Amino acid sequence: MSAQSRQRVVLIIAMLSYFLTALSNSLVLTSLAKLTADLNLTAVSLPWVQNAYGLAFGSFLLIGGRLSDAFSRRRVLDIALVIFMLGSLLSGLAPNGFIMIAARFLQGIGSALLAPTSMALLIDYFTGPSLVKAIAWYSSVAGLGSSVGLVVGGVLASYLSWRIGFYLNVPLCLLMLGLAWWALHENPATTHEPLDVWGTLTSVLGCGLLVYALNGAAQPVVTLLAALVILAGFVVIEKRSPHPTLPLIIFHSWTRTNGYLSRALLNGAVMGYWFFIAEYLQQVRHYSPFKVGLAYLPLSLTMFLGAMIVPRLIDRWLNKRVLVVAVAIEFVGFALSLLAFGQTYWPSVGIPMMIIGIGQGLALAPLTNMGIYQVAADQSGVASGLVNAGHQLGGVLGLALMVNVSALLVPTQAIASEFRIALIIALVMVAVVTGLALTGKRDV
Repeated sequence: MSAQSRQRVVLIIAMLSYFLTALSNSLVLTSLAKLTADLNLTAVSLPWVQNAYGLAFGSFLLIGGRLSDAFSRRRVLDIALVIFMLGSLLSGLAPNGFIMIAARFLQGIGSALLAPTSMALLIDYFTGPSLVKAIAWYSSVAGLGSSVGLVVGGVLASYLSWRIGFYLNVPLCLLMLGLAWWALHENPATTHEPLDVWGTLTSVLGCGLLVYALNGAAQPVVTLLAALVILAGFVVIEKRSPHPTLPLIIFHSWTRTNGYLSRALLNGAVMGYWFFIAEYLQQVRHYSPFKVGLAYLPLSLTMFLGAMIVPRLIDRWLNKRVLVVAVAIEFVGFALSLLAFGQTYWPSVGIPMMIIGIGQGLALAPLTNMGIYQVAADQSGVASGLVNAGHQLGGVLGLALMVNVSALLVPTQAIASEFRIALIIALVMVAVVTGLALTGKRDV
C-alpha cells in the first residue's frame, strides 16, 4: 500500500471514530420518551442513560491518551473499538434501565480510549500542511455526527425502534477493525515508561467526580469539592512522578494551554446552546423529535463547510488569526439569536445556527492545531487526550453553568427565559475566547 493510500485509510478511521463518539452522545436525546416507556425508567434513572456515557467519557480521557502513548496505537484502537462495540450491542439488547446505564458507561469508556487514539494516529501519519488538512476533515464530522444522531434517533424512535441505532454501531466498528488491521502499522509504543498508577487513579476519580457533581449528584457542592481536592492531589502526584500520566511540561507552552482553555469555553457555549434550543423547540414551539433533529441541520451543514475551507485560511493567516475570525463570527450568531428571540424559525434559529456553524467549523481545526503544537512524539497521545478532555469537560461545565444560573434567576419551567440567559452566558464565554485568541504568539 502506498503512503498516500495509507494516509487516506487512517483519515477514514479517525473520522469514523469521531463520528461514532459524537453520534453516541446525541443519539438518545430524541429517543428519551420511548426509552422511558420500554425500559420502565424513572425520573431519577432516565438522565443517567445520557450521564453514564458522559461520566465514563470524561473520566477516562486522560488515561486513554496516555495508553495510546504507552502501547501500540493500533492495539489501543482495537481494544477501544471492541469495548465500544460491546457497549453498543448491550445498549441495544438492554432489557431494563440498569443494563442500559451500565452499557452506556461501557460505551463511554470505549469512546474515551477511541477519541485521543484516533487523533494521535493523525499526528503519526501526517505532517505539515497535510496534517492541517487532515485535522480539518477530522473536525468536520463533529457537528455532522451529533446532528445525524439527533435525526436518526428521532426517525428510529418515531417509526422503528431506538434499539436499531445502537445496533448500527456494530458493523461500523467491525469495518474500522478491518481497516485498522489492513492499513495500520503495528508500531511499538512511543514511550516505554511504566504507567503512573496513582496518577491514573486520581485522574479517573477526579474527572469522574467533576462530571458527576455537575450531572445529577445528590450533594453537588460536596461532590464538587471532593473532585477539586482529588484533582489538586493529582497535580501534586504528577509533579513528583518520574513517569506521569499527564506530563505537566505540556502546559509550559501557552499556545497549547490556550488551545485547551479556549476549546473548553467554546464547546461549553455551543453545547449549552444545543441543549437549551432543543428544550425550547420541543416545549415552547412543540416540535416533534424528528423535526428537532432536522432543525439542527443548518448548523451541521455550515459547520462542515467551514471546516472544509479552514485549511486554506490557516495557510494564509495561521491558526491564531483564523481563530479570532471564527469566534467573532460565532459571537455574531449568538447575538443574533438573542436579538431575534421569539420570531419565526429562520430569523431566530435557522440563520443564527448557520452563522454559529460557520464559526465553529472554522474554530475547531485551529484549536486542535494549537493543542498539539510542537508536542513531543511520546506525548502526542496525552496532548490529544487533553484536546478531547477540554472538548468534553468544557461541554459539561458550560451546560452546568447555564442550567444552574438560569435556575437561580427564572421560575421553574420558564424555558424561553432560561434560553435567553443561556444565550447571554454563551456570549460572555465566546467573548473570553476572543480575548484568549488575541494573546500569545502571533506566528502560530
